[in-house]
Amino acid sequence: MKFVSGKILLVIAIAVMLSVNASAQGNELTLDDCIELALQNRASIIAARGAESLAKAQQRSALGAFLPRVDASYSYSRGKETDIEPPDPVDEQDLGTSKSLNLSARMSVFDLSNWFGYFSSRAARNAARLDVINSEQDLIYSVKLSYYAYLAAVRGVEVQESAVARSEEQLKLIQSRYELGSASRSDVLKQKVLYGNEQLALLRARNAVVTSKAGLAYTIGLDPNTEMEFSADYSVREFEGTVDEAIAYGMGHEPGLLAARSNVSAASRGVKESYARYLPSVWASYSFTKFNGTQAFPAVFDYSSNTRRWGFSISWNIFDGFNREGYVTNNRVNLNNARAGLADTRNLVTREIKTAYFEIEQQREATRVAAETVEASSEDLKITQEKYNLGAATILDLLDAQASLIEAQVSQIRADFDFNLAIAQLENAMGKM
Repeated sequence: MKFVSGKILLVIAIAVMLSVNASAQGNELTLDDCIELALQNRASIIAARGAESLAKAQQRSALGAFLPRVDASYSYSRGKETDIEPPDPVDEQDLGTSKSLNLSARMSVFDLSNWFGYFSSRAARNAARLDVINSEQDLIYSVKLSYYAYLAAVRGVEVQESAVARSEEQLKLIQSRYELGSASRSDVLKQKVLYGNEQLALLRARNAVVTSKAGLAYTIGLDPNTEMEFSADYSVREFEGTVDEAIAYGMGHEPGLLAARSNVSAASRGVKESYARYLPSVWASYSFTKFNGTQAFPAVFDYSSNTRRWGFSISWNIFDGFNREGYVTNNRVNLNNARAGLADTRNLVTREIKTAYFEIEQQREATRVAAETVEASSEDLKITQEKYNLGAATILDLLDAQASLIEAQVSQIRADFDFNLAIAQLENAMGKM
């Protein structure tokens, strides 16, 4: 029965593995999937999280300055005393076994530098946490940039395939007209040139899909040689507020700006910690020693004792060769740099939000114009085609109309995804994930 149960479990495990592999191969990666993979795989995020872990450990170390320092020691010895002078009835005596256990604790009672050092480390840890969020947001924006570029390349292939098919049908039509004597050989040759150029453009578009797909795979931390498919579904977010509302949100949420504020707080605490080194520090201590063994003076005898000591000490570093002065100067320079960095980051965030906000307005209008241009170009091609069939338009007019439609369609694709990128850029500048 156990053997049969084991075979059943093995079959179930294999079935589960096959189903997982089949679903992984059959499913397409959405934009959210790409973002999740990037947050797991990219080295920049791993490094930022490692820096946060290091800052957390440093904060714990700073907290340890307030806790007692406990030491324990144990000693064991045996001995023999020889060559005794002046001579004794015996020229050697066994000293026996000695055992000693010592426990001691020492704790800082007053040291302002410990307090400022702890608050500085806490601010530094908060800055590291915000740096992780900032790195994640920058990576999310990069993923969106690569993802939209891939989708634009895919749509570009669709446009070029339609252009090739349309050019091929047009070539067949002109050749039939040439055979009937209603079109010149020049018209046929010009259409052949256009057809060849459209095929070349299609090849470029397909190559663009391959390269953009590899770029997207790299962005999300996957091997570009890995076979994968990406979904064409994506959602467009709209921002309905004003530019002032966007800036106000960014001032309170943009992680890079919040990290700069935490750096200023940490640097300010560092300056106070350096000045606190001019103050005395107070320590309290306690020790317990248990001894059990032998003493050899004035004669060998068994001896044991319990010793307890407690007290306090005050230390004041009056002069240390200007080391404290150098420490103060270094921390004050760090504070000035942190304040300057905060001001620069604040201005940068404001500039990026305003730029992205008005870019959305521009791209919204560009999207509307691009759609109207495609509609107008399609209608113009139909009219030109009819005129050419009636002999009222030349082959150059027809070629221009075809080229104008393709250019309008490509511009529409670019405008659509530029609009999506502008929204993503505004969200990134505001500190929205």
